[in-house]
Amino acid sequence: MKFKDIIICLLVLVVAMLASVKTYLVFDYKRGFVYLSEIQKSIDLLKNENAKLSIELSLLKESPAAVSTIPREIENEKD
Repeated sequence: MKFKDIIICLLVLVVAMLASVKTYLVFDYKRGFVYLSEIQKSIDLLKNENAKLSIELSLLKESPAAVSTIPREIENEKD
């Protein structure tokens, strides 16, 4: 009878350890997923900003009023 009790206690201990490892892995995966999700949001935001800047730049290049003022502003920034 004592041998059965020891085996059952060991099995319960092994199951508890496996459950703890599984819980740790799930939370670690979730933490990594949240981190990658935040990075993806930052990338999307930067792509959106880049697209807006590209549109503004193309509009400025096509505008006749901007063509005459942009070179002067660039020369002033160099000084």
